[in-house]
Formats: sequence, structure tokens, C-alpha cells
Amino acid sequence: MWGDSAGSPFAITSTEYEVPMLQALMIRQRSARACLACRQRKRKCDGELPCNTCVGYDYECSYDSVQGAPKRKRQSEEEIPSVPKVARILPEPQSRRQNASAPSGILDSTKSRFVGRYSSVAFPLCVGLELQAAKPPRLHSFAYHTGKRKEPESMVRLQLAERMSWNTIRGQLDYYFLTIHPVFGFLDESLIYKRCEKHWHKEPQSPDFEAIIAGLAALTCLFNSFTGPDEETWLALHAKEILEDPFVSRFPSVDQVAGWILRTIYLRSTTRPHVAWICSCTMMHLVEATGLHRAPQSLILATEKGLEVSTPKLSDSVQKTAWVAHCLHVVIAYEYGRSVINLGFPSQESLPRSTCATDFTPRLCRLIQAIPISPKASDSVATINELSDALRSLVEQFVPHDFLILVRADLAFSIYRRIRLLKSNLRESLLEEVISLGMSSLRAARDLVTLGQPWWNVISSVFQFVCVLLAIDTDASVTRLPKVMETLEMIVCALNTHLAKEALATARNLVQASLEKRRKGIKTLESIVGPASDTPVYSENQPEDNPEPAFAYHYPLEPSDLDLFSDMDFFN
Repeated sequence: MWGDSAGSPFAITSTEYEVPMLQALMIRQRSARACLACRQRKRKCDGELPCNTCVGYDYECSYDSVQGAPKRKRQSEEEIPSVPKVARILPEPQSRRQNASAPSGILDSTKSRFVGRYSSVAFPLCVGLELQAAKPPRLHSFAYHTGKRKEPESMVRLQLAERMSWNTIRGQLDYYFLTIHPVFGFLDESLIYKRCEKHWHKEPQSPDFEAIIAGLAALTCLFNSFTGPDEETWLALHAKEILEDPFVSRFPSVDQVAGWILRTIYLRSTTRPHVAWICSCTMMHLVEATGLHRAPQSLILATEKGLEVSTPKLSDSVQKTAWVAHCLHVVIAYEYGRSVINLGFPSQESLPRSTCATDFTPRLCRLIQAIPISPKASDSVATINELSDALRSLVEQFVPHDFLILVRADLAFSIYRRIRLLKSNLRESLLEEVISLGMSSLRAARDLVTLGQPWWNVISSVFQFVCVLLAIDTDASVTRLPKVMETLEMIVCALNTHLAKEALATARNLVQASLEKRRKGIKTLESIVGPASDTPVYSENQPEDNPEPAFAYHYPLEPSDLDLFSDMDFFN
């Protein structure tokens, strides 16, 4: 069945590819001695007092006197060994209820479906467990609607293996993992190759997986022209058709999150900002739907199926999937000025780790972690301080990849635009930090264009830098304009697209407007002092026609008396 993701590289139901959040469920244990509650409900018991099952479901754990009660091994929850247990679902004492670390949601691991503890979908299950029902209701949307209409069937079919040869797709995989994967490293490279080889050799995988490969192939076509524009468009639309299919979308999975990440990157590189932002929001909603935004210890698992502990390598892949989705969404929303779907990142104990020397994904995560997603302070002064600290953090970070250098500049420009609205007179050191990050992005943009990698910010960062320099409008910013405009012209010449030419024309118009403003200011000053030829020249030894009266007083002019001139705007 296509809804089953067991054949995918991020399978939730397969014991070979378990996601890390499933570690929150204990490994199945058998015991010759079972407590009364487990025997009554025919549940497996580990033979301890209290047993893990009773702890998880808040049952009263007791043993038959004939069996003899086992030695009480757990005096408190802190003494439980390293194997994690199922979190409590039932109502707890008030003191425990106030604990900030209490589980925040329920995860159906077999369907990769996450809901909040207060959800109407989870409530029948919670009530059944509270009543100690022998067969509590499953996590299901009982009575969600009247049921008068059937759900539509799937409208997609697997076509990639028929349309593209294995050698072609293998070349595109090689290019993707060499060029795009280093900064968006959320796919398991060896696993993707393995599954692709099966997919192209008579072992079809799930539609979720085909959506990943179609999105990946569309991106490589955009970057390296493996096929013509028509084939690239078909690949992008095929991935979209699968991801939005009424049957496939009923079963959210980590594969679908990966597919939406690839689609978001493609749309950010090819279409309008609103469309890219909407796509990134869908991506984040799927992150929440699959529970990837929550640490394993903060989840309750609504299944008793035995599970294997996931491997650390796959755990890193799934963790990076959540982080890359979060970072990509923040970059798009922060730049566009739209709201950010804040799911509480970072929820993991640490940022993703680099798997090799060319894995720069953790660097991307650190850049995003440095900026405030939503200001915590209500007053403008505190908000400015928070944004200023974020800007300083961006300056201090070492960024080894050209694309990430441009991302850092974009974030700095976004911070400047926000601070500029809160305060008109910005301190010189802050402006220098913004200019410094902008200047460092010029070489990165030129290098990426030379390599033929059309990342969206090779032109957008440089164009925004022109706008920032004109807005700062100081001698320090104006002197940087020639080099920035030269870089922009070089990029536009290399891209030779309508949007690139439009950006260059707009930048030139803004520079012309700045020049006209300065000319008006100079003209105003000249009207005050008059033409240079009419200005009388006075000699120090020339006698004065009207000597100063003897009774005139001399008042020394203090340096502070000149301060009032520093705030005067001579050009308005």
C-alpha cells in the first residue's frame, strides 16, 4: 500500500529504519512473572515493581502473593535505568502537572502522527486509559465528521523509472550530493543511492520516495541543465502532484517532509516570494504533524508494538531533516517579512553534528539559531539590543561556504531593516557590521556565478546590499557603492535573465535618485553662500571698516555648543 512508508529511507514502521523519537518507548521485555494488571489486560510485563507498563499507563502494579513480589528496583523516576519508558498519559498530581518537562504531545509511531495532549483525537484514548479499559480506543479521529462522502483515491503513479534512465538519475544524484547537499544535508546519501537502485531495477518504492527523487532531479536540472526546461518543469510538477495527492497526504511521513524541503528550495529559486513562503509553511506543518519538532522524552507513544532502537546515523538524518526545514522556513519568512511558524526549536539537546568535512549543515543551523525568531521584548529599546546582539553573533561566526556567506548577509540585512524601523539614528559600529558582512558577500556571489550555481541569493543579496548602502547614506557607505554595482553588473551579465536585468535597472534608478537628492542639498547650500566668485576674501591684516565697540563682550564658544549642528539635516 502506498500509504505505508516502510520502503522509504526514513521509514517509521520498519524496524531497520526507526526514527529517534521512537526511543521513548521501551524495548519489549518478556518475564516469566507478570503483575496482576498486565495479566488481566494480557499485556507483556517486565516483572519489576512497578513494571514499565503500569508506570506508562498509570495502572496500580501488584503481584500475586503466590508468585511473590519482586524486589522494588525503582524507588523514584530518577533511579530508572537508561532504557526509556513510556511517558504517562493519565492525569497527574498538581505538582507533577506543573513540571515544565511534562510530555507535550502524543505520537502514533505506526502512522507518524503527532497530536497535542489536549487534542480531541487523543481524548478517547486518554479516557479509555484512565478508566483502565481492557481495550482502550486507538488514536483515531472518531466522529470527526458525518462520513457522508468517501475520501478520494490516489491519482498518481510511479513514472520516474520509466521516464529517466538509471545512468541519468545516478549522474544527477552525484551532482546533488556534491553541490546542494553540503549546505542542506538532510538526506542519507548511501541510503538514497541504495533505494534509488532498487527503484530503477524492478523494486518500486513508495510515492513519497519518488517525490524526493523528482524534487532532487528538478533542482539538479536547475543548477546544471541535465535536461531541458520542459523536463525540469515536469519533474517539479510530478513531485508536487505526489506530495499533494489526496491519498498520499493522509499519511504524513518524514519522507514527505524531505520532499517538501526540496520543493521549497526549488520554489525559492524559481518563483515568487509568497509561493515560496506558503510552501515553507506546509513543510513546517508536516514537521509538526510527524512530531519531529519534539525531543523523544517529551512524547507519549500511543502504541505497544515492539520497536528497535534506531541507529545514531539515522537519528542524525532525521534530526537534520527537522533542522533544515526550520532553517529554510526562517530564512524565507525573515527575509519576506512574514510570520514564522515557531515550533519551539531548538528542541533537541544540541545542534546537528557534522558527518564529514564537507558537511556545512550545522553552520546553517548556527546562523539561524543566532537570530531572534520573534522579539521577546515588548519595548523597542530591548528589541534593538536583542537584534544588535544577533548581528554581532553573525559577524563573529566563521562561515566556510559561499552560499552560507550570502545567507549570513541576508540575515544581517533583515536585522538592519528591522532596527531601522525602530530607531532612526543607528550607532556607527552597527552600521559598519552590516557593511562588513555585505562586502564579504560580494566575492561569494561572484564565485558562485562563475561556478554556474544559481542560488537565489547570488543576485538578491547583492541587490539588497545596494539598497542598504543607499539607506545608510554616509560617506562610508557611498564609497562602497562602485564595487557593489560592479559586482551586480557582472552577475546580471552572467545570468542574462529578465529578473536580473530588472534588478540592475532598479539599482541604477535608486543610485540616480540618491545623486539627485545630494545635488538638491548642494544647490540649497550654494543659494546660501552665493557663487564662489562673489564671495569676498578677507585678509587677517585688513583693517575693519566697522571696528568692534569697546563695550562688546567676548563669549568663549564651548565645543558642546556645536552639538546642535550635528543633528541638522542640510539636505531636507
